[in-house]
Amino acid sequence: MCDLGRKVNKYLAIALNQNEDCFDKAFEKPMGYVRLLRYSGQISEPERGIFAAGAHSDYGHITYLLTDGEPGLQVFVDNEWKDVDTPPGAFTCNIGDMLERWSNGYFRSTLHRVVNTTGRERYSIPFFLDPRFDALVAPLPGCGEPKYEPILSGDYLISRYQATHEDFDK
Repeated sequence: MCDLGRKVNKYLAIALNQNEDCFDKAFEKPMGYVRLLRYSGQISEPERGIFAAGAHSDYGHITYLLTDGEPGLQVFVDNEWKDVDTPPGAFTCNIGDMLERWSNGYFRSTLHRVVNTTGRERYSIPFFLDPRFDALVAPLPGCGEPKYEPILSGDYLISRYQATHEDFDK
């Protein structure tokens, strides 16, 4: 998965008018981790604030998501929630907060949620690919007037965990 991420990073760099190796150093020893997620069969009721997973973006660089084929993933695009239809065996790719920072907003972090409309359980396996802990994340040259302050990858992740997990301790 890290090799896939490194290949995708080259295309992201090209899209940002950077040298294709601009992310290489930050991903020499990336932080990658996998989770196995189970969503209950409870039907979501968005109007009452009941979701399988509430709206959020991923803190890191990129998330590759493999699912069991059950529907439910939605992304917020053009001021509305849209269903994501992923072909069997394919990955869904979510852009994370750090890539938004690096691209100075050119790539937007994917706001997403999970709603259960079927009453069946849903499983997914996200792979979170992040740069090494001490990598500097700052808007890349040529991406416009910086909208984000430079920050180390690890410091950013810790600050986001602390902001969203009351019991998280450094």
